[in-house]
Amino acid sequence: MFGLFNKTNVIKGERNEDLPLTHEGLPDSYRPNGLCPRCGKQSSFESMGELPVTFSSGMVHPSDGRKPYRSYSDRVTCMVCRHCNQGVVVIEEEWIGEHPSREGIGNGGITSYRGIHWWPLPQSKLSEDIPSTIIDVYAEAVTTYYAQAPRATAVMLRRTIEAIVVYFGEEKGALAQRLQMLSDRNILQPSLADWAKEVRLVGNQGAHFDPAEMVSMDDVTQLILFVQELMKYLFTLPAELLRRRNL
Repeated sequence: MFGLFNKTNVIKGERNEDLPLTHEGLPDSYRPNGLCPRCGKQSSFESMGELPVTFSSGMVHPSDGRKPYRSYSDRVTCMVCRHCNQGVVVIEEEWIGEHPSREGIGNGGITSYRGIHWWPLPQSKLSEDIPSTIIDVYAEAVTTYYAQAPRATAVMLRRTIEAIVVYFGEEKGALAQRLQMLSDRNILQPSLADWAKEVRLVGNQGAHFDPAEMVSMDDVTQLILFVQELMKYLFTLPAELLRRRNL
C-alpha cells in the first residue's frame, strides 16, 4: 500500500545468528525475534523467565485428583533484546495448536504462548525535536493502537495532525482547509498533504458511528507509521540538519 513502510530486511543478528528477511511484528516466546519496542531494530531475543497471571480454577492435579491444582492461560515473559541489551515485557496467552486456548477449539496440538501486549509501548519513543504538545497526543494514539482499539487510534491520529497544523500557525477553519494552507505554504509536500488528509478522513470515520465505515487495525497501522514519518520530516530531519551545520 505504501512502499515507504516496507518491513525491514535484516540477515544477521547481534550474535551472527540468522534472522528472518522480513519481520512479522514484535517478539514473543513463540517467535523470539522481530522489532524491539525499545530500540526499534530487527533483533533476536533471549527469554529471562516468565510468571503466570491468569489461572484456571476448580481443577485437580492430573496425577492426584485429591490435590487442588492451578493451571494458567496467560503469563508475563521478560525478554532481552540482543541489539540494545534492554528488557522487554510481553503478556502472552496460551495457544493450543493454531488457536488460543480461550476459544476452546479442540485439545490436540502443541502448546505455545504468543504475545498480546508489550512494554514499553512500541513506537512511543520519539525525538526530543518534536514539540511536547504533539508528542502527548501521539502517545495516546500509540496507547489505543496497542490496546487493539482502531477507531480510538484513528481519532487520536487525527488530533495529532490537528496539533501539527496548529503548531505551524493554522488555528482557524476546518482541518481540511488548514491542511491545504500548509500545502500552499510548502510546509507539506503534495504527497504528505494527501496522506495527512487520509488521516483526517479515517479519523472522522472513527469518531462517528456508521456500520458501513469501519476502521480496521490495518488502516491505523498504515496511518500511525505515516504520522511518525511525517513528524520526522517536519521536525527531526530539519533539527538534525541544523545541528550538523552548526558543528
